[in-house]
Amino acid sequence: MKQATEQCKNYIRRGAKPTKSYWCFYMNTINYIIDSLLILYSLYYLSFVLLGLIDRKVVGEEKTEGVEAKNKFAVVIPAHNEERVISELLMNLGELNYPSSLYDVFVVADNCRDSTAKVAGRHDVTVMERTNQDKTGKGYALKYGFRRIGLMEGSSDYDAVVVFDADNLVEENFLREMNSRLENGEQIIQAYVDSKNPVDNWVTATFSMMFWINDRYTLLSRYNVGLSAVLMGTGMCISSETLRSTGWDTNTLTEDLEYSIQALFRGVKTTFTKGTKVYDEKPVSFLASCKQRLRWARGQLSVLVQYVPRLLYRSFREKNPVQLDAGLRLFQMPFIMFYFFITLLRWTMPGLFTGPIFNYVMSNVEIFGVVLPLMPFIIPSSLFLRDRLPGSAFKYVLLFPVFMYSWIAILYWALFTLDNDQWLHTSHFRSLSREDLIANDLITIVNTQSVGETRAKNLAAPRPMKTPM
Repeated sequence: MKQATEQCKNYIRRGAKPTKSYWCFYMNTINYIIDSLLILYSLYYLSFVLLGLIDRKVVGEEKTEGVEAKNKFAVVIPAHNEERVISELLMNLGELNYPSSLYDVFVVADNCRDSTAKVAGRHDVTVMERTNQDKTGKGYALKYGFRRIGLMEGSSDYDAVVVFDADNLVEENFLREMNSRLENGEQIIQAYVDSKNPVDNWVTATFSMMFWINDRYTLLSRYNVGLSAVLMGTGMCISSETLRSTGWDTNTLTEDLEYSIQALFRGVKTTFTKGTKVYDEKPVSFLASCKQRLRWARGQLSVLVQYVPRLLYRSFREKNPVQLDAGLRLFQMPFIMFYFFITLLRWTMPGLFTGPIFNYVMSNVEIFGVVLPLMPFIIPSSLFLRDRLPGSAFKYVLLFPVFMYSWIAILYWALFTLDNDQWLHTSHFRSLSREDLIANDLITIVNTQSVGETRAKNLAAPRPMKTPM
């Protein structure tokens, strides 16, 4: 190997033709292929960053204003040991700017060892308690809830189901926005996922940036050009008709992503709206963030293995760009792992592994030498210029690369423990109200009705009290 390395070094210095060294010819070919793959996928990713700068829909017409409230919603909240935070969400849901007769709230108290069911039962909701130690996790809890309500069998009168996590808070126009989207013909809709605690510390700030980047540069950009977004596990709406036709049969740790891909096989895209938001609690400790991301990484890699080969095959066979993009997007995590591995090889064996195209561009286009190292700072910074984000979180942009590079270790850990399908629960502590978010300038009132006026409206026409199912 040492001799081959020296041979290739001499070959590169002399600029000899490939025919003079078969070894170097093969290595040069491999390096060109590797460089081409890395550059092409990077350009593919960056193209959606540029598309994400556009707010309006480019492909297709979008009509969501002034739509009459028609659809009836089942609001489902899977909850595992969430007694500390669930009350604020349930009070929040009672203040939505939507006719109270057109939505009901269901809490699935899943394998709880605390008082989640008891706390939820104090509110005007239906509580369903589930105990199954063999099948644990959010996907199973949702399937249980959907079946109890009759959503998949068609025995309920609900037009759609909406899913929130127990730690969430919701903008009061949420159901109105989903009603408009359903009337517009959309069948699976993902809302903008924002942060409930972006300025707690550097972990919550950088974690929030990751979500903000995903909202704008992954979901919005694809929706605007007619491709498919993906579900994010919360703030999602699925029409009852779609749920009946597709069912709910997920088995990975990322049930939301898996369902989005399953729906694509049936030709149903996931759309996206930034017209309403759901506020999610981000982990406060770095260790907790790693634990949560490990579950996501295992789940996404499992979805890739189970579905992407078939999805790409079908996309080529049917010439379907939506399915092709969905398949390519799921290679983002393996791409990060591959990029890191190749970088190590190029550091340790520079004579064998080089970046011929990359080195040429860096040597001849000086601006790349300046811009590329700054991309981990430029992309999150652009969000603060483009969107109304909490300015106090901006100072943590300097630590964003640290957070993102930690993904590398998490991804390799997930790869080597892929058969571990244990659900890793993330504990929630931040019991904030919607008024708290407004006071901290983290949420914008999106219509002319105040919270108090909405509460008065709902009290004037209350929903009938429910009994546990």
